Amino acid sequence: MSQQIEQFGKYILLEKIASGGMAEVYLARSSGAEGVNKFVAVKRILPQFSDNQEFIDMFREEARIAVNLQNSNIVQIFEFGVEKSQFYLMMEYVEGRNLRQIINEFKKNNMQLSIDQVVFIIKEVAAGLDHAHRCIDGATGLPLNITHRDMSPQNIMVSYEGEVKIIDFGIAKAESQMEATRAGTLKGKFGYMSPEQAEGYNIDLRTDVFSTGIVLWELLANDRLFTASSEQGILRKIRDCQIPSIRKINPSVPPELEKIVNKALAKDRSLRYQTSAALHRDLNRFLNTQFPEFSPHDFSIFIKSAFSQQVQDIKRKLIEYAKLKSQEADLTVITETDVNSTSVTQNDDDPEKQIDGFEELGLNPEHKAQMDLDFNKPNLKKTITKNPISTNRTTSFSPRSKASPIGYQDFSENKSSLPTLLLRISIAGMVLLGAGYFYKNMGSRNLAVDQRGSMPTPLLKSTLPGSKTSGAESVAPSGLKKYTVAIESQPSSAKIIIDDKDTEWYTPWNVLLDKDVVYKIVLRKDGYIPYEARFQARQDPSSLKATMQPLPKTAYLFISARNSGRDPIVTVNGQRLSEKLPIEFYPVPADTPVIVRISNPLLKLAAEQTVTVQPNKRKTVDLLLEPTVK
Repeated sequence: MSQQIEQFGKYILLEKIASGGMAEVYLARSSGAEGVNKFVAVKRILPQFSDNQEFIDMFREEARIAVNLQNSNIVQIFEFGVEKSQFYLMMEYVEGRNLRQIINEFKKNNMQLSIDQVVFIIKEVAAGLDHAHRCIDGATGLPLNITHRDMSPQNIMVSYEGEVKIIDFGIAKAESQMEATRAGTLKGKFGYMSPEQAEGYNIDLRTDVFSTGIVLWELLANDRLFTASSEQGILRKIRDCQIPSIRKINPSVPPELEKIVNKALAKDRSLRYQTSAALHRDLNRFLNTQFPEFSPHDFSIFIKSAFSQQVQDIKRKLIEYAKLKSQEADLTVITETDVNSTSVTQNDDDPEKQIDGFEELGLNPEHKAQMDLDFNKPNLKKTITKNPISTNRTTSFSPRSKASPIGYQDFSENKSSLPTLLLRISIAGMVLLGAGYFYKNMGSRNLAVDQRGSMPTPLLKSTLPGSKTSGAESVAPSGLKKYTVAIESQPSSAKIIIDDKDTEWYTPWNVLLDKDVVYKIVLRKDGYIPYEARFQARQDPSSLKATMQPLPKTAYLFISARNSGRDPIVTVNGQRLSEKLPIEFYPVPADTPVIVRISNPLLKLAAEQTVTVQPNKRKTVDLLLEPTVK
């Protein structure tokens, strides 16, 4: 998908990641001193609502409230401002998914969060709410008594690192908001309201406790609590507040946890948890008592494994956006030189003689983007169509001299230093005027063009390690032919490595290889066994199709023993371990029976247990050694 890259004040808006009725949120890149940049999220009012004073006041109030919230379980807001008559918030960017997205993804894949993971998530939510409820106004020193009023899975972010963060205090109520505290006003998602909220009564901090209890119940039940065919029906059920027993729906829920759920969902708020801190305390005690081996690190591993493809995609996307940002900075410099075109036609009769003027000035476009700038627009908005995998992308390459043939190694060799850049800018007119004659007499441009006519195909240099024509140029004088090779993998998006060189390309991709030269091609993808092949291009076009096998899923054991004496022998599936007891994290195949045996031949004691552990989980094997039977 092509992305519209927009300059918005000091931010580069890279892509829209969320939108609502009156506001939209973008992944953005901020610009710092000395080229230090950071990915952030920018939330701005839609232009058509920029004159709506009521909404602007609510937006301003969100900023005023949120800047006081400094807690690891709340997404941080760093700035509130106006740009191009649009109010905006600059906030922390979280690489992850909201809880609703996670639930939907897990249902699609027949997965479910475990009880300890559910308790951990809600415990972290309660910690964030407690901070908001106790927050002090930095300007006055008075308690804000903030109520979120919209606690729902959509407003709970879980990062790929396993962090849990509350988002969107857009309709939060502080005591200073007199207009918003009036009875009869319904705000929030209907399915996650408290009974008093559904009745339109005045609400307080305990309404967030009830809403959090709904999320807890739904995660344990893997189902919705309050549903109906209409909003009125949902509100009626909330007012009745008939809560089904969670243990009847999910018998694996311990009675202690059911008590916590029921207390959080008490219809009478005087019987409910009076603070989020009290809910957090009980959940924390339950987790430590019932699941003492739970680790946030294990939860992080679980999330990364469940969303491994998305993690890889976002990492690759951010790397690409980081390169785009550097290009945007360079393009800003170019606009100040009064250059009126991004390309120069050297020969009207030969369209192949067009070159990219920016690249000629040393602003290497990395062969990855097509840039169109309209210098007539007052805001100098830049539009970049970018997607290295899309089959609809078009890119123009600049010719190279014979001393630097086109190849993937050039991607890192043609970045200009600042002095060189300034020098080239100062003589830009001379370069552009002389470029026509220079390129007219260059001969072949050595361009690699994709056979499908859409995706640019990088051209491998013949100087790759292992090439039989080492030292030759891109088009060898000996007349070696180059064949187009389509490299594909199942699954796709595997990194391509040729002759131990990281090409920075991902499957599917086309390359040009010397005919009959043996290349070592390796494909790598997180969660899969690396694929390696020796490949010769024997015809034009050729193809290499690889089916990658997933890595075995891993689980862990905590191995300990009682009455084992000194230096017992520990074996797992018959293999003796060199580690000393206790062994905290011993990796084993997941969902596979594993035999753990501990013995002491001198004392004639032994014990054995067979266990099966779920992926990314850790199970305790604590053996009591007994006398062996003769």
